[in-house]
Amino acid sequence: MRLLCSANIPTRLFIDIAFVLQFMDVVACVESASDASDLLNKYCDQSTSDYVVVYLRLLTSGKLQEKADFYMHFIDGGLSVRDFCNQEVEPMAKESDHIHIIALSEALGIHVRVEYMDRGDGGTVNYHDFPEDGSPPHVCLLYRPGHYDILYN
Repeated sequence: MRLLCSANIPTRLFIDIAFVLQFMDVVACVESASDASDLLNKYCDQSTSDYVVVYLRLLTSGKLQEKADFYMHFIDGGLSVRDFCNQEVEPMAKESDHIHIIALSEALGIHVRVEYMDRGDGGTVNYHDFPEDGSPPHVCLLYRPGHYDILYN
């Protein structure tokens, strides 16, 4: 919450008790990891999954703005970090890119691996880890142009 408040994200977007309860219910389900079908049902329920996506988008925006001096160099078109967040991060149905993944992995304190297929003859899989500190990833994503999929082991 401190990250969101420091980024001047309106509290009305994340203080709503229904929002908090929905998100904490999903977090509790993930932490218990006792029944994967329960978690799958929550993610398949659009109202629940939308709450999670909105919160993650707000966290991403908060981290981008908190470290605006760093992230401003990765934003095209002369937009400020705040304007970029307003136009490309916070709205639903916007595509995410590497800048979003870097900021979100830092905000959550998790390691993310993004894998992508080389279009050359070798058919090799290349990857980038965020952060690049040699730690094993918590989450693996497959990048296809304009889209990321979660990879499951």
